[in-house]
Amino acid sequence: MLVLVPASMQQCRVPWGVSAVVLLLMMVIAPAVAALPADREQAIYIDADSVEIDDAKGVSVYRGNVQYTQGTTRLTADKATVYFENKKIKELVATGEPAQYRTRPKGKTADMIAEALTIKYHADTDNYEFLEKAHLWHDGNEFFGAYIAYDARQDTVNAHNGKSGKGRVHVIIQPRANKPGGQAPGKTDGP
Repeated sequence: MLVLVPASMQQCRVPWGVSAVVLLLMMVIAPAVAALPADREQAIYIDADSVEIDDAKGVSVYRGNVQYTQGTTRLTADKATVYFENKKIKELVATGEPAQYRTRPKGKTADMIAEALTIKYHADTDNYEFLEKAHLWHDGNEFFGAYIAYDARQDTVNAHNGKSGKGRVHVIIQPRANKPGGQAPGKTDGP
């Protein structure tokens, strides 16, 4: 397991054999992926069976039971690819059967949870795309479809049936009065 702690909290300790790029990359990913401001100050824990880093191409690939944790943010996937430019994250693509994402949006009392065969994060816009067999639980409501987009800045969800034009989007919206703490009565908060 690789454990990184922001320098503001304590000195980072990374085995000498691990490229300094990993340290730099994780410090860049942390603010981009975290939802709560306090998450940005938490240590990052990444477990994977392997990692390949190509600084020249600006890409890092984590393979095999990838688990990313920082504060309230959790990502699990079979494979996670991070694209960066000028030492800043540009995009993160996670795939799995399914890949899963969980975080606590700012100002909410319940987690936002999503799963899909592919999860994409776009750092410049703070947008997430959940592709293929997408399912999202947010603020007590559920969304199902081939494509679901979540705008973290605006706290909005957009779903459609995908590129094929086949299929439909399914949404379950709970009445406001029945959503204490952001969850529907009797409903678990996701998978």
